[in-house]
Amino acid sequence: MNKIPIYDKTAAYAKENNELEAYRASRKANAECSMAISEAANSNYSDNTFNSAAALKKVAAEFSLERIAVVVAVSIRDKDHDGRLSKENKAWAKSVPFPKDMDDWGRDRNSLCAVQDVHPGILNIFADAVRKELEQTKTIPLKKPSLVEKLSRPLPHKETKDAKPNDKER
Repeated sequence: MNKIPIYDKTAAYAKENNELEAYRASRKANAECSMAISEAANSNYSDNTFNSAAALKKVAAEFSLERIAVVVAVSIRDKDHDGRLSKENKAWAKSVPFPKDMDDWGRDRNSLCAVQDVHPGILNIFADAVRKELEQTKTIPLKKPSLVEKLSRPLPHKETKDAKPNDKER
């Protein structure tokens, strides 16, 4: 599953641009990643102790860290109302640039790929581990270039054909 690229556009965009196959493959990988996170979280929780590092390692063996981050971010966004998720993780989840994919009934299709059968507190701890791993690897999933950064860069200097360099300073 590591080889399937993350498709970060909506279903409508995929349909308009004949990219439905890539969209569906990515969504399938997201759903499988969600199930793997659930299984890893449940198998690494016992006696009121959760080994988030082992759970992340297990999931990372099958999926890229970027896909794991997207699935966790979508899951946290889906549970934004839940007070058992930290404000830091909610803010991080909102910062992951993965679009809402609304269907005709106003529901986000990404909810189908959200981690459902894991306690929000365990999901919160897992999200902390994902964020820590992202910081250590300096990988930011699907980072969009900053518009402010682009606009603040100086324009490249172009020399015209007619312009002649001045040898003498005046």
